[in-house]
Amino acid sequence: MNKAVILDSLGAARRYLFKALAIAALSGVISFFFSKGLLRLLLNTVQIKLYYMSFPEVFLAMVELAMYAGVFFAFPFLVILAWHEFHGATRLTHTQGAGFVIFSILLFYAGSLFCYRVVLPSGISFLLSYGTGHIQAMISVQRFVVFCSAMIFAFGVTFEVPIVLLILSKIGILKSTTLVRTRRYAVLIITIASALITPTPDVYNMMLLAVPTYFLFEIGILLMKISEKKQRLVKEQEAESL
Repeated sequence: MNKAVILDSLGAARRYLFKALAIAALSGVISFFFSKGLLRLLLNTVQIKLYYMSFPEVFLAMVELAMYAGVFFAFPFLVILAWHEFHGATRLTHTQGAGFVIFSILLFYAGSLFCYRVVLPSGISFLLSYGTGHIQAMISVQRFVVFCSAMIFAFGVTFEVPIVLLILSKIGILKSTTLVRTRRYAVLIITIASALITPTPDVYNMMLLAVPTYFLFEIGILLMKISEKKQRLVKEQEAESL
């Protein structure tokens, strides 16, 4: 990679950062006016009562929730912006780039929805089950907001595994054969990461993330093989035409 390409990439990264922050900030400001409704949506995952430990806590929690929501709802625009700024370095055609954008958005929201509908109710119920008649949970609104938002984002980003692998293959950083040879280590890494991300120490909730992640990992390898095969065919046709 020559100096011109590196400088161009750094310039694109700087432009992307400024624009992404502006988009996320605008989305966050708009989300703040709907923060109470968003909190009610999070509370729909489990029937619990929240508390606040200081006078400004609820307001600050609404601000934090608006910040998370700002990035969450701005995600499609952030992905489109990323394609606009970095498409030259990915070596993707416009058709492939459109597919990258669409599937990135779908996978992120699929992971977030899976967490909201399945993992959060299961995980929070498990944690609350340790309470007894003499031990009752007093969950602050700020901790609840951060916990739920972080979990939803973690699952959304994790579901991007196939897209990330395909991009790394396209730009020549990673090959499918490497992943096939190191599959056992990938299983170990996925298991450890799932244990760290999921909110409970039980195997059931850990597997709720580990199994889909490994399935997406295998899909990523398959997509890489298809992409690499197409690239070889193109090179062979170009060699024959010479």
